Amino acid sequence: MTPPAIPCPFIDANGRCCCGVVRRARAYGPVGRDGCVRREKVRKYRLWCSEKDNHAGVLSTPVAKARMEFYPDDLDPGVEDQLWTGSLLS
Repeated sequence: MTPPAIPCPFIDANGRCCCGVVRRARAYGPVGRDGCVRREKVRKYRLWCSEKDNHAGVLSTPVAKARMEFYPDDLDPGVEDQLWTGSLLS
């Protein structure tokens, strides 16, 4: 069974929510011997949107890319579970 799509968490300067969904995610944190980050060690997640990729806009700078980076506590309830149970993490 396919888990439900995760709505893109990006909100623009005018307060409008993006209509896309998360299409890919990456977990950042200390890497174990197997080359993977353990869920309990994740420091932040970077998400990519189905509509606007990383929402960096015309100028793809480190500041713009950070728009789609989230600490685990910043994610809506249940989203982290969906990232780990789905096939979104790369």
